[in-house]
This record gives sequence, structure tokens and C-alpha cells, in this order.
Amino acid sequence: MTGRADETIAMIESYLRANKMFVDHSQGQEEKVYSSYLELNLEEVEPCISGPKRPHDRVPLKEMKEDWQSCLDSKLGFKGFAIPKETQKKVVEFTFKDQPAQLKHGDVVIAAITSCTNTSNP
Repeated sequence: MTGRADETIAMIESYLRANKMFVDHSQGQEEKVYSSYLELNLEEVEPCISGPKRPHDRVPLKEMKEDWQSCLDSKLGFKGFAIPKETQKKVVEFTFKDQPAQLKHGDVVIAAITSCTNTSNP
């Protein structure tokens, strides 16, 4: 289903079993006991994005437009792009897959939910 080799699957299962994280739904499960629990109120979670240059620069989504404009205007560096005011609204037209398209500063051309760590293998 995942395209992984049988040896990789066996290694992952072994790792999960050794760390008591493997769940076999065909068998009854004992209640897990933890030393502490985290309670998270999802109403308090604020959507945010990272960047625009560094993944650890957290920007609340509601502040993104203002932050982005500030980045365009700021001197080249930390978050600044030093784009002159007269070129900030410039549009570049091009053809993609036989269709006309255009890009301007701030357009999102790729988006992903990512992590700075690799969680695909134990």
C-alpha cells in the first residue's frame, strides 16, 4: 500500500512494537497509561504560515498581508526584499501548458504542509 519494501515494513513494525506504539486492531487493546497528558483546546489554535524566507518565522494568517507588504518594502536582509514601490505591482505574463498565465510578487506557486524533521521513517 505504501510501496515500501517488506524489510522496511518489518523494521518499522519491530520498532513500533518495541516502543509499545504498534496497534493491532484484531486484538483487544490494553488501556495506555501515560505520565502526563496534553489537553489542547482547538478553538485557541491560530492558523499561521512560515516565512517568507525562513521556515521558523511564524506569521499569524490574519497578519500575513500586512507582513508581506512590509517584507516587500524593507531593505534586503532578514525578511526584506527591497522591491522598489514602482515595481511591486509588476505582472509577468507567460505560457504554461499552452495556457496564458501571469505571476506577480506574493503569488503562491507551491504550497505544502511540511515539517523540518523527517517523520517518514522511525
